Amino acid sequence: MDLLQTIFTNNRLVMEAVEQAEPVLRRLAGKMVERLRGGGRIFCLGGDSSVPAEYQKAGLFVPVIPVPEDESGMDVKPSLKDIVISMDESAAAVALIRAYRRRGLLTACITSETASSAASSAEMAVRMTLEPVAENRPVKVIMALQTALDALLTLAILDAAPDSQTGVSAKGDGALEKAAEALIKECPSLDRESAAELIQRHGSVKKAAKAYKANVQAEL
Repeated sequence: MDLLQTIFTNNRLVMEAVEQAEPVLRRLAGKMVERLRGGGRIFCLGGDSSVPAEYQKAGLFVPVIPVPEDESGMDVKPSLKDIVISMDESAAAVALIRAYRRRGLLTACITSETASSAASSAEMAVRMTLEPVAENRPVKVIMALQTALDALLTLAILDAAPDSQTGVSAKGDGALEKAAEALIKECPSLDRESAAELIQRHGSVKKAAKAYKANVQAEL
C-alpha cells in the first residue's frame, strides 16, 4: 500500500505542475484558435497526442518525430498560418523554432527545463516545474509534458469549432481576395496563398505588408 500511495502522490505532483502553467496554456490556446480558424495546422516537434482521428486525417495536427535537421526532411511543411509547438530541446528543434518565428509563424515550447534554448527561442513558453524529489522523475516529466500538450490541444481545437470531417472551416470571400491582390501589388514576391494568409493574420493590407517586409529584412 505504501508504494501505491507513493504513485498517487507523484501523479498529483504532475497535475500540480500542469495546473501552475494554466494561465499561459490558456493564452497560448487563444492565439492558436485564431490561426486554426484561418485554416492553420498544429505542428508538434518531438511530441505526440491522443488527437481524434478526424483531426489527424484532415491534417489539423501534424506530429514531427523525430525532428529533422531542417524542414526539407518533413513530408508536410508549415506555412505562415500554422502553429509550431516544440517538446524537443535539441539543436535541430531550436533552429527550426527560430526559423519559423522569423517567418511569422506562431511558435511555442512546452518544457520542464530551467534553462531552455527552445523556450527562449519561441514566441511563447509553457514552463513547468516538477519537484526533484518525485520518484522516477524522468517518467513524471514526460507525463507532465504530455498532459500539458493534451490540455492545450483540447482547448484550442474545441474553441476553434472544427467541422466534423475537414477540420477548421475557413470561409473565403471577395474581400479577402481583393485585399490579397492589393498586398501582392505592394509586395510582388508574394504568391496569392501567402498574401491571403498574411491578411488573415494581421487584419489589413498595411499591417500585413509591414510585417512581411520586416520578416524579409530579418532573413537578410
